[in-house]
Amino acid sequence: MLVAGVDAGATRTRALVYDTGSGGVWAGSAGPGNPVNIGAASAGAAVREAVEAALRGTGHRASRVSLVVAGFAGLDSRLLAGQLAGLIASASGYGDRLVVEHDAHIALVHATGGGPGALVIAGTGSIAYALTPRGERIIVGDHGWLLGDEGSGFWVAREALRALLRALDGRGEHSCLTRVLASTLGVTSGDELAYWFYLTRGRVDKIASLAPRVAEAAEEGCMEARSILERGAVELAEAARVAAEKAGAEIVYTTGSMFKSRVFAERFRRELETHGIGVSGKRVYPVVGALMLALERLGLRRERDAVAEDPVVLEAARSLYEQQ
Repeated sequence: MLVAGVDAGATRTRALVYDTGSGGVWAGSAGPGNPVNIGAASAGAAVREAVEAALRGTGHRASRVSLVVAGFAGLDSRLLAGQLAGLIASASGYGDRLVVEHDAHIALVHATGGGPGALVIAGTGSIAYALTPRGERIIVGDHGWLLGDEGSGFWVAREALRALLRALDGRGEHSCLTRVLASTLGVTSGDELAYWFYLTRGRVDKIASLAPRVAEAAEEGCMEARSILERGAVELAEAARVAAEKAGAEIVYTTGSMFKSRVFAERFRRELETHGIGVSGKRVYPVVGALMLALERLGLRRERDAVAEDPVVLEAARSLYEQQ
């Protein structure tokens, strides 16, 4: 029997397909899967494409997958999730074989094995999420790129682009950061930058892809870049503190591309430590949590526990999250 776990993010959709008979595992990916950014139909299609990519060349067909659990970024309210779930499932072609979850929940399942705890995601978007011992779900932040997503890749990129815009129109001086961004984008005026930004505004992932350039500049000693990263880390740490304290958690798990930045990760850790909250060093792969939930729904608890620590599964997941 084939079972799949999917992590549908704002930049990439990642899938692991597991054969409960042979223990084989295959990984595949597709484009963005956030239904708020790209629409429910495109999000459902991304799930299907990622599963098909995982099974390509294996002799298995995506239509043979018995159950798919997919965690989606962008489901910022229960009302919205309820409205989109059926549309996503229908568009994926899996119908009632697709279970729609929040991407933060699948991440926490891998982090804690399904038990209570607190976790922060900082990728294209951001969220602080916790599960209480009573099973209550707590969300802090996660209000999307227009209202929130503090400390996310989009937030960091937008702050850097604002600094560049001020320098281009004469309200500020050029700096190590603005020169890097101007060169990266090939812009020489505020008009050119505004044109690029608003032409790109429907592609939140493309704007967020500038965040690694900000992180690189910070590592090279650019103080303006460092200041943006540290402000984002402080904002996100505050959200993490609130979520952790509500759940009674003393440790916060982390995942997402922003934590690849040493400057960002260290400031986040220091900020939480001032409140007596630690940061776990465990590598968390949301797609593994989705696979664990799929196995659990089928009553395969032994297999669920096994894949959480299976080195082959973890290596397949690692390869997915290291893709650019």
